[in-house]
Order: sequence, then C-alpha cells, then structure tokens
Amino acid sequence: MIPDKKNDPASCGWVTHHSGYDYTRCGHIISTTLNWLLEKRIFVGLLHKGYQSGGTIIVEATQQKVVIDRPKDWPATHTSFRVIFRNAAKLWSHFTGELLSATSNSLVLKHPAELFILQRRQHFRVNLPEGSTATFLYNQKKCKLNMQDLSAGGMLLCTRDPRDLPQLHHTIKNIIITIPSDDAAAGAENGMLRFKIKEGEVVRDFADSKYRRFCLGVCFSPSRQEEERIMKYIRQRELAQLRKGVQEQ
Repeated sequence: MIPDKKNDPASCGWVTHHSGYDYTRCGHIISTTLNWLLEKRIFVGLLHKGYQSGGTIIVEATQQKVVIDRPKDWPATHTSFRVIFRNAAKLWSHFTGELLSATSNSLVLKHPAELFILQRRQHFRVNLPEGSTATFLYNQKKCKLNMQDLSAGGMLLCTRDPRDLPQLHHTIKNIIITIPSDDAAAGAENGMLRFKIKEGEVVRDFADSKYRRFCLGVCFSPSRQEEERIMKYIRQRELAQLRKGVQEQ
C-alpha cells in the first residue's frame, strides 16, 4: 500500500532504500524521467529471473501507462519484471513493470509508482547556510522563502507566515535559488551563488511545530548544466561539513 503523500518523504524526493538503492514516489520526477527516456529514445532492458532482453525503447508514456517496443525474444512468462536503464548521469536505474496487455509489437505497462536509482549521490540532500533563499512566481506573484535543504531534484522551503503559500501539487515557476558563498570557482558573485530552475511542483507541505514554521517540499528537474552545478555544490557542501565534523544549523 502506498503511504499518504503528506506523510511520505519519498513523495518529495529520494529516500534511501534498505537494499542499497534510493527510491522516489515523486510523480514529477517519475514522469520527467519517462518522458526523457521516450524523447531521447534511450535504450531500456527488461529483466526477470532467467531472462534479460537486449536494448528496446519506450514508444509511449502517459499518466496511466507506459508502452514498450516488444523485444523479439520476449518469453511472455511473466507479468511483473524490472525495467532497467542508465539515467542522464549514467547511473543504473529501474522501475517495476506491471504488464497490463501485450500485442505482437508492444508491451503495455502500468505507469510506475516508484523509481529506483543505484547510487544516492545525485539526490543526496544537504542543509544550507543561513540566508539561503528561493524566489519564484506563483499565481503571477513573486514570492520569496527561506531554504532549508537542497538536492539535485528538489528543495525544502520554510516560512513563519503561512499566508498565500503555494498549494500542494501546484506548480511554481522561474525559480532562482540564492546561497551565500565566496566560491568564485563555483560561480559565486558578490558573495552569492545562484541557480535557476524553470519550474517545480509542490509535493509536500507540513507544519514544523518545533521551530514554529511551515514547510514546503518542492520537486524539480533542472537543466543538465544547472543539475551538474547543483551536484558539484552538494558534494562540496557535504565534504565541508564532514571536515568540520559537525553539521551547520
């Protein structure tokens, strides 16, 4: 049974799985990944006990189904199997394929509820220094909120004022992330490092009673260039925290 989204961290981003994978139930991340596989015609493989297909492709992806070009040697012995591929960062990823129907040319699968990635580095979250903010457009209005943490696939925003906050599953646009930094090599200017994201989806909202604030979890899919810059910052931030031996508050 899939947990309620409000109480499920995986609906906001990537969560460590006991088997060594990270997984997500974030609909925005899953749909973006499927569309990328479709548009770029990235090869995927089908895998179950005793069988692994050669490379095949996704020919259709909607909110209800995923249609895959049927491998010529498909044994038609299983209705559940693993669909494997390398993501944009060349890391092995997979989702469970649940077969709805099959023709001589295609396999029609249920839209996956979860996506797994072998290496967690890409979506590892780091806490941000005080003064980190995100500005964005919501309902044609410019908003600015404090940032708590950041990953290559999302961020956590916090505020003490709950008025006019973006609603759950609504889209925010023209996101500009601003982080205090003196690292000119990373692109910092005037003591600030900036990342630009086209849009994101609010996938979680909750009240943090300990700090008396309201928080929003946002999923996004940055451009490849911005994703690489964010990942570089995350690695540097984690290393700096490890060297200090303490986590900044």
